Amino acid sequence: MNKKMGLASVILAAAMPLASLADTGTIYVTGQFGKTSYDLGSGSANIDDEDNGYSMGIGVRMGPNLSVEAGYVDLGEVSGSNGTDSLSVETGGAFAGLGLFIPLQPGFELTGRVGLIAWDSDAKINFGGISTSESEDGSDLYYGIGAAFQVSRELHLTVGFDRYDIDDTDVDMLSLGAKFYFAL
Repeated sequence: MNKKMGLASVILAAAMPLASLADTGTIYVTGQFGKTSYDLGSGSANIDDEDNGYSMGIGVRMGPNLSVEAGYVDLGEVSGSNGTDSLSVETGGAFAGLGLFIPLQPGFELTGRVGLIAWDSDAKINFGGISTSESEDGSDLYYGIGAAFQVSRELHLTVGFDRYDIDDTDVDMLSLGAKFYFAL
């Protein structure tokens, strides 16, 4: 219950300024799908440290160079086994942060983002025939870079690289996506 309240609090805290800033900017919804990779260090034999991930969110663009955004990201699953014992961990969470836009030419811009993610990791462990599950949560920094191509006034296609610092593990996501803008 506390985890859900924490995630709801992050989203609500990010959404409150969106409502008050909406009269000065443009609202957008965004979605990305991509490949995630967990940096587990060396010696991680028999571990699948890549999966598919996605994110979805809402934001307010406050002029040509800045936005405030919030949403949810699913960072996929990392798993491993040695034949008899196994472990799998799924991670996701709510995020809130700032976006930076650098227009290079009409219809094309570089993007950057930084913020906080309130994450939750659920682990399933099978050791010696005994199965158990555990959950851990926290909040950490995320940041990323990308580019956006304007297809129409409302639709922008995006490519991005984001890094989520989840506890002591870096999780990277390389994604393709879209933003749909609503003029106010």
